[in-house]
Amino acid sequence: MKTQNIVKQLLYVTICLLTVTLIAGCTSANSINSLNPAAADPEAELNIGDTTKTTTTDLKPVVNIYAASNVVGPEAELMLRAEAIDPAGGQVTVEWEADAGNIISTDGSKAVWKAPTQSSSNIITCVATDVRGGTARADYTVDVVGNSTYRLTICADRTSVLTGRISADSTSPVVPIGGARIELTAIGEVGVSDSNGMVEFNIDQAQALATSTLVVVKHLGWEVSYNVSLLVGDGLRIIDELTFYPGYDGVSVAVARGDSFMFRRGMIEVTAVENSAGVFKPVAEVTIDAGANQALSDAGNGRASLSTNIVGNGETSIRLARGGYQTIEDYFVPISVDGLTLVNAQLAKVGSISELDAIISWTRPYNNQTAFPVSGPFEIGFGQPMEKSSIFNDISLMIQDKSRGTLIALSGTQIEQHFRPVWKSGTVLQLFPKQALSASTRYSMLISRWNARATDGRMLKTYEGLYGEFITDADPSPTIVSTSPKNGDTDIGRSGPFAIRFDRSMKPNSLYDNLKIEITNLDSGAKMVLDGTSLRSNFAVKWKESNTLLELVPYRMLRAGGAYLIRLKECNLVSESGKKVFGFENLWGQFKTGGL
Repeated sequence: MKTQNIVKQLLYVTICLLTVTLIAGCTSANSINSLNPAAADPEAELNIGDTTKTTTTDLKPVVNIYAASNVVGPEAELMLRAEAIDPAGGQVTVEWEADAGNIISTDGSKAVWKAPTQSSSNIITCVATDVRGGTARADYTVDVVGNSTYRLTICADRTSVLTGRISADSTSPVVPIGGARIELTAIGEVGVSDSNGMVEFNIDQAQALATSTLVVVKHLGWEVSYNVSLLVGDGLRIIDELTFYPGYDGVSVAVARGDSFMFRRGMIEVTAVENSAGVFKPVAEVTIDAGANQALSDAGNGRASLSTNIVGNGETSIRLARGGYQTIEDYFVPISVDGLTLVNAQLAKVGSISELDAIISWTRPYNNQTAFPVSGPFEIGFGQPMEKSSIFNDISLMIQDKSRGTLIALSGTQIEQHFRPVWKSGTVLQLFPKQALSASTRYSMLISRWNARATDGRMLKTYEGLYGEFITDADPSPTIVSTSPKNGDTDIGRSGPFAIRFDRSMKPNSLYDNLKIEITNLDSGAKMVLDGTSLRSNFAVKWKESNTLLELVPYRMLRAGGAYLIRLKECNLVSESGKKVFGFENLWGQFKTGGL
């Protein structure tokens, strides 16, 4: 019993000694060294997820800069904050630098920078230094946008039924649009165009500042958007112009010109959207065809940019398609050599039914148009493809010669007794008068009834009283506006096309009457003479743009790097009104083709 007590006492003393040793060891550097050798030995290895040996003396500080904005106005004061740490746990000091403007105050890790007076891009730098002398740098770029304005003028094409009655200069094909809403989303600014169609924003006095912004323009049922850069020279203006063209059902069309579109001229930018619970959202992966070119809409904004094959001003067909959505097609949009064509298209799900009536989008001649060709054509642009077979089943049309007081009233199929109807597409109907109108004469046109049906079954909106007046041209002999290639051109495509543009509609079949074209290879001296029959055997003959543009495409390519002379010796080509082309028989041109 005594032995057991002695053993218990010895065990108790041993436990106490161990406890005291452990407590003392926890406060000693040696014990810490044994648990964390890296903290005890600055040369110890740190192998946290990396087999590379790194020492604390090799570690540099890390620094980042934070600020409320990276765009400010002239002489604005911007507070910046630096976050700097030493991975080894030491203290870090910071210093501030700026390549322009001034650091006007510092407080520890904070600094205040004052912007210069001129528009510029500036770099502010923070240098962090640790106790071992190691340094690190961080840069922060701030753009100064100031003393600049953005000016936009909104117009609309006169042929639109929405703007055709606006009182304006009758010789101008466009009119200024007042009351259009313009929003610059990135800077929180909204403006309304005045009676001259103009709105101007002071960029550096906006609610917020930005180097670029999305511009959204709305008027009546039209809406388009585009991006604009706001970085301009000090005190300068960005000047743009946007012209709305007659759109289609759910499709808005405009041509934008000016400073913001310098590098996108002659192109098309299409935005595909859908109405989701009253909110328009972009639709991705929509296949967009513009003439022979194709692109897919972007996932982020539903946009696609396409180049065109149009040389100069003209128009191209457009088509949008994606599985699960109704296809948008049979539409034409304008192309401008000095502008960007903007198209905003609202897609509808397959099976959905529009609650709106079918519409007429535009007419030509527009109200108070002057110099309307005596041979026409009259044109009606619909907002959707129409059912062609029944288009004249129920219509009442009156045309009056205001000078003589004579009146022609036509209904139903009587229209085809006086006009030659041509469908340019499912949305564009052309009416060519079988007898030319009188020259330099004021006419009026009235549609008092037109019940027609779109291909999707919708009835045409009631257009009772659709009225307009116009004055015909004096109808001189038609003239040639341009030729391609021009005399002296080089590097011409071996397959053409060879084109001639006239100032009015021509009668296509008259081209072959008494035709004599002489083509000479100037390198070999070989000569070919074509008449009306052989022309069609050697060239594809195409008339475009209401028979004002003639294109000839050779079935066999010309020789590469060859010099050619084309002379039109004889031809009885006449306009729709029967007038012969002035000087057409003396037309000639010399050109050289490109290489292989």
